[in-house]
Amino acid sequence: MSEYEFIETKIKALKTSSVFLRNKSNDFVFSALCVKTLFFKNPSLKLNDNDFDEMIVDGPYDGGVDILLTDPSSEESDIILGQSKYYADSIKEQDIVDALTKMWLFYKDMCIGHYEQVNETVQRRFLFLRSEASEDANVHFVFFTCSPKNRISIDRIKRKFSSVVGEEYSNYIIDIYFGADIITNIKDAESRQPCIDYDEISIDEPGNILEFGEDAAIINASAFSIKELYAKYSIALLAQNLRYYVRSREVDNGIKATIADNPEDFWYRNNGITIICNDFDVDGKIAKLWGFSIINGGQTSYLLYKSSKIDKTHDFYLPCKIIKIQGDTEDEKNRFSLDIAKATNSQKPIKKLDLKSNAPEQLRFSQALRDVGIFYQTKRGEVVPKEYKEWYKNTDMMEIGKLCLCGIFQMPCASRNKPSEIYNEKYYNPIFDVNQHVVSSICKELLYIDYYFRNIYIKEFDKENENEPDKGIRIPFAHNARTICIAFVAFAARYNIGNITDDDIKLINKAGTPNSEDDILYDLCRDLGNMTSLFSNALFDDKDKFDNLLKQLFNAIIDEGIRSFSAATRYDPSLTATNYLKKDKNYYIIVGDYWKDLRNKIKETFPTLITN
Repeated sequence: MSEYEFIETKIKALKTSSVFLRNKSNDFVFSALCVKTLFFKNPSLKLNDNDFDEMIVDGPYDGGVDILLTDPSSEESDIILGQSKYYADSIKEQDIVDALTKMWLFYKDMCIGHYEQVNETVQRRFLFLRSEASEDANVHFVFFTCSPKNRISIDRIKRKFSSVVGEEYSNYIIDIYFGADIITNIKDAESRQPCIDYDEISIDEPGNILEFGEDAAIINASAFSIKELYAKYSIALLAQNLRYYVRSREVDNGIKATIADNPEDFWYRNNGITIICNDFDVDGKIAKLWGFSIINGGQTSYLLYKSSKIDKTHDFYLPCKIIKIQGDTEDEKNRFSLDIAKATNSQKPIKKLDLKSNAPEQLRFSQALRDVGIFYQTKRGEVVPKEYKEWYKNTDMMEIGKLCLCGIFQMPCASRNKPSEIYNEKYYNPIFDVNQHVVSSICKELLYIDYYFRNIYIKEFDKENENEPDKGIRIPFAHNARTICIAFVAFAARYNIGNITDDDIKLINKAGTPNSEDDILYDLCRDLGNMTSLFSNALFDDKDKFDNLLKQLFNAIIDEGIRSFSAATRYDPSLTATNYLKKDKNYYIIVGDYWKDLRNKIKETFPTLITN
């Protein structure tokens, strides 16, 4: 089959498996297939019909963007802007340049507030994604086509795009996928296996091996051999790694520069790779491997594979550690593999949540959440039992960390822009290792509050405000207000209980000033007193009543937030809602400056409620 015909069969299969996609055009489903194949390979990542509906925005006045999503493998919540072309004919290089340029102009216009140029679906989707992106997030401009690459030069396309963007913006990444690239990724996703059964690596000299007993050795591996392995198996080669290839501009550029300019120094400058296997043997200049996987060096392996500077006649060597898996049972072998993977990942740190996956406090916290009806993934890839499939009934460490920074520590903007704060002991320990019973109950409530905002409230808000004369301010502000809404609901509940008092409001107000007393505010927020939860069980279980309470509190903080934001724009007309709500001090200003009105709303919303 041609590349187009192969992809056509996959489009038909996806239509068959998805009720939502069944009646969509092939162009639409091609976009969905690309999203599924490229960004949701990892089986631990969830993707359903509702996600397709939100991510695929192709339609009239879409700004030249067909796909909008957050990169699910990025801790910084990188933004993905994509355009797809589903047709059998060849594509011209200039067509790709034009498509990327159009996406850049769309992104630039949206960032400065020219929302009127696109339809409301695209506008709201973009505003939501940008509000969730951290300060260090990259923007990916991605182009998909099922056409063959032919003689198109990706480097030339990137140079042309760079000349359009200029030097004003550097945090962007260009990805272009042709038919063959998409097919390769489809096959990768369909053929996951725990290890490679057998293959070989060339080494520099016959018998040049440093052995550590019978169970481990160090060799000098041929870069071309690693390139060949990746070409054969792609990410299946990294099946037992803690993560697949994740871009890092600084690390990537350093590796590429060494390959291009100083390949003879690669051995000195690169940490090399680590392989675990069921067995190995070095015979002359060949290292034979059985049941193996690269567990450290995925970044290096991928970039060796992608390099045009490496071939049979242009080769060099890098250090390679080979370790035989230890253990009598499968559990013991898996635990050994995980321990080695954790210990050896150092050149580009793995996600900190992976390193915490088997920590004792995480296992205890998992049980505490299970006791309140929430499934907690301590390790990525863990299968969620069907009884916990509802969005707000399963979670992981990063999500819990963000919600607790937001709800407990009253840091709604940092929870979105600097989520790594959760690994700071001052936040990590009180959440995961102190009063787990109380925190787990609060987390259960925060998960639902977050779910309600994303899936119910914001859609109703858009409908209720679509004809308002100031909708151009109200709607963008609301789409950026998710974390301050969650923070304020938790704050209001704690005020209602008496855990936070009117005297404490002075600290909140002071936190919005240059000389804020952060430590005092931290101590105030950390002290949960005698609380057992934010809300009574009776209220939380009555979803109609609870949703109504959330809606009133969300409306209150958004209304006062818009007042505060509008006042700020008088001094800085270029200020956008996204930028305004990226600083916690502005949340404190909203609560402090408009406390009288907010307190009245809290009292009105909580007339007789008492938590259990």
